[in-house]
Amino acid sequence: MGWADQLGSIRPAPEAGQWLLGSFRAVSSGCHQEQTGSTVSESLTMATTPAWALGSLLPTLLLGFTAGQPFISLTGPSQRTTPGDSVPFNCTAGPFNSQHFSQDVNVTWWKDSDEHPASAQRLVPGNEGNDFITSKAWVTLARQDVSSEITCKVTHRALAQPLQTTMKLSQVLRVVPTLKITTEHSGTSVRAQHRVNLTCHVRHFYPRHLQLTWMQNRRMIQTLVSPQATRNPDGTYSLEHTWQAEVTPDEHEFACWVVHDEQPPLKTNITLQAQEHRQGKGRHAQPQPHKLQGPLQRSEPGTRIRLTYTSSGFSTNQVTVTWLKNKHKLPKPQTSIRRSGRTYNVTSSVLVPLTEDDVLSHVVCYVEHKLMPFFQKTIDLDQYLRVPPAVTVSQSSTSSSLVAVTCLVQRFYPQNVHLTWLEDCRTLKDTEQPTSKKKDDGSYTVENVLLVNASVQGLERVLTCMVEHEGQLPKRANLILSTTAHTTCKLIGSTGAAGDEFHSDLHLQEVEPVTAPACRNINLQPSPRASSGEKLQGLIGD
Repeated sequence: MGWADQLGSIRPAPEAGQWLLGSFRAVSSGCHQEQTGSTVSESLTMATTPAWALGSLLPTLLLGFTAGQPFISLTGPSQRTTPGDSVPFNCTAGPFNSQHFSQDVNVTWWKDSDEHPASAQRLVPGNEGNDFITSKAWVTLARQDVSSEITCKVTHRALAQPLQTTMKLSQVLRVVPTLKITTEHSGTSVRAQHRVNLTCHVRHFYPRHLQLTWMQNRRMIQTLVSPQATRNPDGTYSLEHTWQAEVTPDEHEFACWVVHDEQPPLKTNITLQAQEHRQGKGRHAQPQPHKLQGPLQRSEPGTRIRLTYTSSGFSTNQVTVTWLKNKHKLPKPQTSIRRSGRTYNVTSSVLVPLTEDDVLSHVVCYVEHKLMPFFQKTIDLDQYLRVPPAVTVSQSSTSSSLVAVTCLVQRFYPQNVHLTWLEDCRTLKDTEQPTSKKKDDGSYTVENVLLVNASVQGLERVLTCMVEHEGQLPKRANLILSTTAHTTCKLIGSTGAAGDEFHSDLHLQEVEPVTAPACRNINLQPSPRASSGEKLQGLIGD
């Protein structure tokens, strides 16, 4: 068994972001060989794998495994992302003998059957007189890309036939589902109770795996793991699940929760209440559905969210809907009353502005029918709000050799954050996650202290505190370790206490969020000592 056959036993994990090393396969049915004097070239294709799996070791691996025969590798992002995001793909081919390497090597990219633009190809010197060629292409993902693929093709005069490899975009794509609950009377009733079929519609999601949970009055009543789904023409999936609910004159809230691809849960809910109506000489209870719906994802301060109320079965069109935020009337609600047979349907929506102080805020939907109170529901805005953290780093001396570096993460919501320390772009040992503390305004703060031996000699040491929150781009704050100064670094856009001064003999780095876990190149330079009370200017990394 040859080395290529042995490598074929190394199989990738099925989930994106877990591929370790791709197996090798020939472009044709076997290794294509062409005798040219005393030189034999072997054209092979390497299976696609996410970028972090091989990283900077790729040229070394290829040289070691191929004994000088040219290979091609295609790497993509290590995690799935959503439609609308642009993601990079990197193509590397080689090794090529430097003596025979010329500029007629050409790298082309294809998305499905269309040629795709890419950055200029770049020569990477290797070992023992061998060179590699690399190229990067950015792809803006769309929902229909579940069925698409990206291909890298390399041609060179020394190759008997082009090197080519392909990656399916479904490996890096996540399509978030939309949720909706519909109702249908089952036609059965027992005394004052009525049964209604509630159907949760989960539409257009990818990948297929998800968990669906029904809840009544915030209590779990049924959970399904990976329920049967139907494939849509665009490659995504949809499913419907029906639950039969018993409705009484008391108000009941039913909610459909979906956890998809280990992301934060999504939900949609509906409120049902049996109302008594007169018909002829008799009296009977009839379900009256009320539905309050908000956005599926959290929004940040400075944006507005839309809340919508819908109901049906009103006997007259004398219906008014009022929206109140913290007891103040919200302006310009849009209310529509339409006749449907012998009854009327009502839809009302309002735009609610969000601020960072809205963690404890709420909105009340108040409905009157024929000038009488008919329905009232309170909505807590914290379920729709995401307040990004402000990150600062400071240092203080604890002894002649130890320096305490403190990362302060302030005023964020929801509660969960993940904090990582890096030194010179390398992750330090696993950071014990500190417990966040809740403030009076409902937001959270967390503090983590790192003790550093400052007596170690060497180049400038850059310490970085990286904070991840709610699946958003990580935020970082950096400083150069100093054994003589008390320093503070604050992230761009974060807020500190009024009158905060920075005292240091170093320039400090203010860094914007980055798009990948890899550390950016940061240009931090020592500067003359700042005068008392002088604020220092941060340098932006390239």
